[in-house]
Amino acid sequence: MAKRPEHATLYDFRDLDIMFKLGEAVNGHDRGVTTADVADMLGFEEGETRAVGIRLAWMRRYGMVAFDENERLWSLSSGGDRVRKAHIRAPQLRAVEAMPDEAAVELMAHVTSRFQRGEAMLAHMLRREFLFGTKRR
Repeated sequence: MAKRPEHATLYDFRDLDIMFKLGEAVNGHDRGVTTADVADMLGFEEGETRAVGIRLAWMRRYGMVAFDENERLWSLSSGGDRVRKAHIRAPQLRAVEAMPDEAAVELMAHVTSRFQRGEAMLAHMLRREFLFGTKRR
């Protein structure tokens, strides 16, 4: 039996994974989904929504998700939806995978320049993806 999650921090779930689940769920609803719906999708027990609500609020602050105050429903922001829909094409991914580790340093320099010059929401996502990927194991 899989262990149920206790927290919904950046180190527990990638932003992108939450965004994929939220995007799939919203596609079946016209306006959005509740915090309880998102908590259920992430494996939380019924009634355990506080941690998920806090996480979604941070993602909202960074521009990844949107919250309808009247309906109390979550959905992807327009920028979040763009990120969810942007899939790496196979040839691009193969080129990165074939790249020697030493050359990845230059790739990281390019990524950091995009971080500095790009849209704030994307910069937050790049930073947070790096933090998730480099978490202590």
